[in-house]
Amino acid sequence: MKEAPSGASFRVRLVVVRLVLAIAAVVLTLTAACGSGGTKTSSSTTTAGGSSPTSAAETPTTSRPATGGSTTPVSVAVTHPAAHLGTVRAARQEAVDRVVFEFSERVPGYKVAYADKPVTDTSGKEVPLAGSAALVVRLEQASGFNQDTAQPTYNGPKRLQPADTRAVKEVAQVEDFEGVLSWAIGVNAELPFRVSTLASPPRLVIDIPS
Repeated sequence: MKEAPSGASFRVRLVVVRLVLAIAAVVLTLTAACGSGGTKTSSSTTTAGGSSPTSAAETPTTSRPATGGSTTPVSVAVTHPAAHLGTVRAARQEAVDRVVFEFSERVPGYKVAYADKPVTDTSGKEVPLAGSAALVVRLEQASGFNQDTAQPTYNGPKRLQPADTRAVKEVAQVEDFEGVLSWAIGVNAELPFRVSTLASPPRLVIDIPS
């Protein structure tokens, strides 16, 4: 008579154990599913914005400003004889907007620095310039006109509005007077810039991150 209750108790315990195991299995399944969903969310965040994923080797090049410059004025002493401007161009290259001043003989002395707007020439005449900041390029002992031949060396436009740049809004000539040639680069903010020179042909290069 005592064995019947013991058998019933055993069966009850067996049912309880099976129920506990079934609940545990459900909990583990739900936990795994949540963990998988979290991983997908993280991956989606990394590639958001419609950009294609990049390799680890490419990331430093495309994610940091390529200029490595600053907003501090950059200058080089005046050179002689005068240098003659041939070409001015502006375009976007990878992570920077690049402005190039090309000369026929040499790169002249220069000073590149931010200036208050509106930009003015020597006589005080204002030069309209797009953008909220003006980066002025002062080239000394330089000109777009050759006094010896009485011919212009620069025949391009005095105002450039490149279509593919992001930071650079406009590049405009301020003046060409008595050996001083000035251009202003209109940008959307006082961004850091880097100045460098290239040879063959001589060029003054200004890179602005964009």
